[in-house]
Amino acid sequence: MANILVASYYSRWDLTHHKGRIALYDSSNQLIENHLFADPAEFQAVASMLRHEKPLWFDTEAKHLRTGSEPVGEWEM
Repeated sequence: MANILVASYYSRWDLTHHKGRIALYDSSNQLIENHLFADPAEFQAVASMLRHEKPLWFDTEAKHLRTGSEPVGEWEM
């Protein structure tokens, strides 16, 4: 199992075929994961995590995107 820090991402939504894609990259700009989404709500949930949470880690074995440890009730600016 490898937990890799997500340093950047690329996202797109295909307006014709109604599918999204999000690619995750590490700090050396190497591709970690390239995922296709058919469910708009799932695409939005992942995009929201990428926009609002930091740090984010990707577990390459379980295929989980997770936040770093944060205090409960922390207000992010």
